[in-house]
Amino acid sequence: MMTGCPRTTHHSAFALTWRWSAGPLIIVLFLTRVVGRPAFCELTSVVDHAVGGAVDEEAVRRPQVAGTFYPEERSELLGLIHELLKRQPEPANSQKPRILIVPHAGYQYSGLIAANGFRQLQGRHYDGVVVVGFTHRMPFDGISVDTREAYETPLGLLPVDREAVAVLQTYPGIGHVEAAHASNEHSLEVELPFLQVVLGRTRIVPILMGSVRLEDARHLATALAGLTRLGDYLFVFSTDLSHYHLHDEAERIDEGTIDAIVSETPEAVDRLFSQGTIEACGRGPIVTSLVLAEHLGYLKGQPLYRANSGDTWGDSARVVGYAAIGMYDRPRSGTGQLSGAAGMALVRAARETLERGLSNAAGQSKAEVIERVQRPLHRYRELARASGMFVTLRKHGELRGCIGRIQTAESLANSVGFIALDAALHDTRFAPVTVSELSDLQLEVSVLTPPVKVNDPQEVIPGRDGVVLETDGRSGVFLPQVWEETGWTRVEFLRELASQKAGLAPDAWQHATLYTFQDQAFDEPLPDSRTEH
Repeated sequence: MMTGCPRTTHHSAFALTWRWSAGPLIIVLFLTRVVGRPAFCELTSVVDHAVGGAVDEEAVRRPQVAGTFYPEERSELLGLIHELLKRQPEPANSQKPRILIVPHAGYQYSGLIAANGFRQLQGRHYDGVVVVGFTHRMPFDGISVDTREAYETPLGLLPVDREAVAVLQTYPGIGHVEAAHASNEHSLEVELPFLQVVLGRTRIVPILMGSVRLEDARHLATALAGLTRLGDYLFVFSTDLSHYHLHDEAERIDEGTIDAIVSETPEAVDRLFSQGTIEACGRGPIVTSLVLAEHLGYLKGQPLYRANSGDTWGDSARVVGYAAIGMYDRPRSGTGQLSGAAGMALVRAARETLERGLSNAAGQSKAEVIERVQRPLHRYRELARASGMFVTLRKHGELRGCIGRIQTAESLANSVGFIALDAALHDTRFAPVTVSELSDLQLEVSVLTPPVKVNDPQEVIPGRDGVVLETDGRSGVFLPQVWEETGWTRVEFLRELASQKAGLAPDAWQHATLYTFQDQAFDEPLPDSRTEH
């Protein structure tokens, strides 16, 4: 009977049975320790035993699960990884992955699936690899990055990227919890031998998460995104999927989990975990990977391979699910971004328009107020372009008004004042904003890209895209911010767009015409922080 994530039992000969889940073919693989076997010899040059200098014995993190989750004898481990990689097809994507999600069970259970993910790295170069695991048995607050100088596996030493570790520890919520790294935790360690074989002596950044809180995932993802300023890093996130269901039930649950990972926002996936709709032991790493994917330009998720322990080991009664998932760069949009200075100038203009327009102390007309506020904007040449825009007002974090134009022939400089007043006075969902409320409002100005028609709702990228829906003579629009604010899935988002904004039946989105756009949002500090300055 399996307890916890499946692991191996060490013997002098490491015998495995693998079964491909994609078909009836059964692959039987027996690896035994044979000194001097040529297949092992050709791999020994891949791994360098030295870190590049003398390393203090106390500064090395020794292997804790070698001999249980994977072979502890060097040639045996090299041969096993070599065989697992050799059985993989050519990489499914010509791009190199920015993010990998891979399993962490004993190699006879999940090694074939992990190998498919790591196969995508062969022939690639990275400046370093961040490996994010989590503690199965020792929860703690926040995130721990290891401060040792190197990690040891049976294949040799992997140097720790000390500069990256120091940078990460400057971010909130990230420290070092020695007890977590010394707790015989396997979720991080089992990925390292694969990295040594496919990438050679690469620098690593070892991280363990101690909780599944969305706040911690956001903290870590922000820090990891900042790390990309130091170089080209690969981010590896460790997780298995469902645990201890019958084979067919596990397949159903895992399919839903994988679909959510590649199709939904971090907020939606976090909510689906809380509801029990999807399952994985590495909830924290999964959600962090999705937040990071947004930071890195809304990477495209691609399932690479999935199976469960019933497929690889043969017991279908209580199985554990596994998947390898890659995340890759999307084509960059050709639409130019506003500078931060120009964007904040729009925000200041929107506020000044409201302050002057609502108080009207000088008895100026609406046109006179807007003309005066526009003058400083003309120094920014980029604000002369025509673009859609929305102005959003929030009071104590709650929506107080939001109006905009999806497309317009007017320049940004000429539009912002009119739209700001419309948001304050003409959003029919709310009473007009009064002068006394202005100090409690936070303003956000969103500059939009031109809408583009999509042929399939699957082309809508959750978190990134705003959506315009048109059908039966009615229309509605949601800004991209709605994804994070609500935590809706793609289908929930489209149903609410149809019903809330277009006044149609919720399922009307299925036959509607959809357009997507992106925005660049600029917002004020919260009112309390404004008054402190």
